[in-house]
Formats: sequence, structure tokens, C-alpha cells
Amino acid sequence: MTPIIAIVGATGNQGGSVARSLLQNPSFRVRGITRNASSEASRALVLLGADVVEANGFNQEDMLRALQGAWGLYVNLNSDDEAWRNPDGPTEFDLGKSIVDAAVGASVKHLVFSSGPPCTEMTDGKVRMKAMDKWLTAPAVKYKIEQYARQPGKFQAVIPINAAWYMENFLSKEAAPVFGGFPHFPDEDGYLTFRVPNWGGDNKVPFLSIGEDYGDIVQGIFLDPARWNGHVVHGLSDIRGFDEVVADFEEATGRKARFEPIMPSWEAFDTHGIQELEDVKLMFGFTQVTGGRYFAREPTEAHTAAELKRATAMALGKPEGQYGLLKIRDFFHSKFA
Repeated sequence: MTPIIAIVGATGNQGGSVARSLLQNPSFRVRGITRNASSEASRALVLLGADVVEANGFNQEDMLRALQGAWGLYVNLNSDDEAWRNPDGPTEFDLGKSIVDAAVGASVKHLVFSSGPPCTEMTDGKVRMKAMDKWLTAPAVKYKIEQYARQPGKFQAVIPINAAWYMENFLSKEAAPVFGGFPHFPDEDGYLTFRVPNWGGDNKVPFLSIGEDYGDIVQGIFLDPARWNGHVVHGLSDIRGFDEVVADFEEATGRKARFEPIMPSWEAFDTHGIQELEDVKLMFGFTQVTGGRYFAREPTEAHTAAELKRATAMALGKPEGQYGLLKIRDFFHSKFA
């Protein structure tokens, strides 16, 4: 029987990438779980060959039905959901716990969970949400759900994957002014200036192509979940310093660019009141305090993602030239040249 992999968040950036990758492999069946099965994104998945079912993560009966017969489960929760800003409402952890409990009840064997690092622990409490005590930064609450899922007896394998800085974020013209205008709006000197705090440590930053690599990395995990059980997978495509990023952009496009670090610390980064950027600001605080370590206590590494990408490419019968992860220079060349 062909194993079914269910995807919570199948119409989002991460879940959609996972679905599109898995749908290329006839060894798997894909079941997308969404709150709106009639949405345009849901219909697009159906056209690609996925089964799409409608379920509310807070409704145990819904989720048990949606997860029946699934061998594996990928979960990504939307940390920017407006619902989490209601101090009297449910939390993201409540949703994650509900989904995990339903998956256990449906006898799902393998869970790949889009998680985050233990921010509070890794910074000795120096970086945490400064709003209400009920709230946690997005990475911290995901890590809390991950720990709940890892409790003995729930799954045969639990594999957390932490996503790096999306390369695709550079495509957003709306966000570019917050980061100095790069790579869309030149400054008064004619440069596309990337203005952010230093990363910390050796200032090497992990970047991820959601479109090209993320889904293949996750599929690589599902090809052999027992091997990766408990391993925190660094979800990335390339590791580059911000100065190297703008140099890559210049090389790929021929346009003038420069990096200007915001000094003296991450706290000087102005989010212009945009709530979604508060976690970005805290990310810089986190990495500066941890010496540039973003995924866990171990240094950032790309060999695991490269191995998983290669395993997927081989399983799909792709030519060897398509085995590698996307370099940010090549991303800029394809999108901006």
C-alpha cells in the first residue's frame, strides 16, 4: 500500500513546497489538510494530484478523520495568525498540541514538524517576547510544541526542521524599505543598500529557497524517517554573510549594492510598527547573543540538507546536475538579472 503523507498547512509556503515535491514521487500519496478546501490554492493542489480535506486543527473529530490512514505527517503552523494576538483566545501551542494528539489517535507513525530553536534557553532569557506573558516568540512556541510531540510513545520518529531566512523574501517590494531598499529601491547614492544588524559570531547567515529546496529536503526525511529521528534538520540552501549576499547580487545583476550594518546592536532595528517584523528583530537579538547560532546549540551546517536534497533527486530520477542546493547567487540571477 502506498504510504499517505498528510500535510497541515498544505496551502502555505512551506507546506505547498512539501506537497509539490512529494507529488512528483509515485511512492507517496499526498493528503493536504486545510481550513478551506475550496480555496484557489487547495484546488491547485488537487490538479497536481493531491487529496485535499477540510479540517479545523482545534476540532479533534475533524483532525482524526483527516489523519486516518496517514503514515507520515508534516506540520507547519502560521505564527502570524491574527488569532494569536488575542490575549483571551487560544494559543499556537494549543493548536499544535491538538494536532499532535489527533495524529497520535490516528496512529500516524512519523512526524516532521516545522520547529524553531529554544530561544529563551539559548540566550539565558535575554531574548524573549516582551509583550504578554502568554505570548512567546514564534520559534520558542514551535520548540515547545516539538518537545510535546517528542514525548515517548507518541510517534516512531519525530524530526524537527527549522527553516532559514527565505531567499524569496527578497522578492517583496513592500518589505524592502525596512531593510534599506535592497534589492528593489536604490538610495540617494544610487546603491541598493542592505541595512540590517550584524548576524553575530562569524556573521554567516543561513538562507533557504522555499520554492527550490525546502520540499525536497522534507521529502528526503520521509524517504528514511527512522534515520533522522530526533535530528534537528537545518533547513537551508546556502550560508553567506550579508556582505557576500550583496556581492553575489552585484555579480548576478551588474547593479551596485552594499551592506551597511545597523549599529550598535539589534535593538536599533526599526520595524516601523509592523507586527510581523517583531520576530525578525528578535531573531537578530537571538543570533547576536548566541554567536550566530540560529538552529540549535550546534553550529549551522549545510551537509544534512545537501544529503537530503540529493536523496530526493535520486529518488525522482533527476539528472546529477539537479542534485545540489540553490546558491543565493543563482537565485538572484534567476529573479533579478
